[in-house]
Amino acid sequence: MKMNHKVSVGVCDPGMVNGAFAFTLIQLVQSRGERFGSFIRIKGSGLLSKQRNRVVTQFLDKTDSDWLLMIDSDEQLGIREFDALIETAHDKERPVVSGLVFAGFGVLNAPYPKPVPAIFNEVDGRFAPIFDYKKNSIFTVDAVGTGCLLVHRDILQRMRNEADKNQGTEWCWFWDGPIDGEWVGEDLLFCRRLRSMGVPITVNSSVILPHQKSFWMQEVHNDIWQKRTD
Repeated sequence: MKMNHKVSVGVCDPGMVNGAFAFTLIQLVQSRGERFGSFIRIKGSGLLSKQRNRVVTQFLDKTDSDWLLMIDSDEQLGIREFDALIETAHDKERPVVSGLVFAGFGVLNAPYPKPVPAIFNEVDGRFAPIFDYKKNSIFTVDAVGTGCLLVHRDILQRMRNEADKNQGTEWCWFWDGPIDGEWVGEDLLFCRRLRSMGVPITVNSSVILPHQKSFWMQEVHNDIWQKRTD
């Protein structure tokens, strides 16, 4: 990322956020304040795709920042991780960059939810999580979650410019719905559209964001699960 580029943080929340999430943002602003443009907060509950679209609309219409960093309010983004994320980003070569967040799925008789990396390749029309990713590496994938997603302004504007008339200019980035009998989330359909535009999706697997479940899920939990299933 160029030194003069600004990042706007976009957050959706139901009216309150985790204290650890808020504290890490405060630390980021204190340490890297020159990097940030306007912050965007969309308060509400219900359809998440609608709220994410409102974040992008406000980013394009109300800020002049170069990048939008979408981050979920149940995660933590440290200073080192933020630095690695923006160092990975490039407006032409890597205009969409994701950190690594783990979803959690309940498994019978397991002590805690099974961690699932929110990075995917599309196989036979379906998105498969990438469990055997290379650690501390930069690589491209077919799709990512939106838990920690850095996107250059030009990409979002291009998606708006090329939107069909049903999507319009304010609802054209995120949507979810059934495809071939299966429900596909807004993050995966957003990534599928990026790929149709020829936009690469890059992951920096050194950027790990703890994800709040009944505990803060991190990479170490994934490592334990992988050893359990080997």
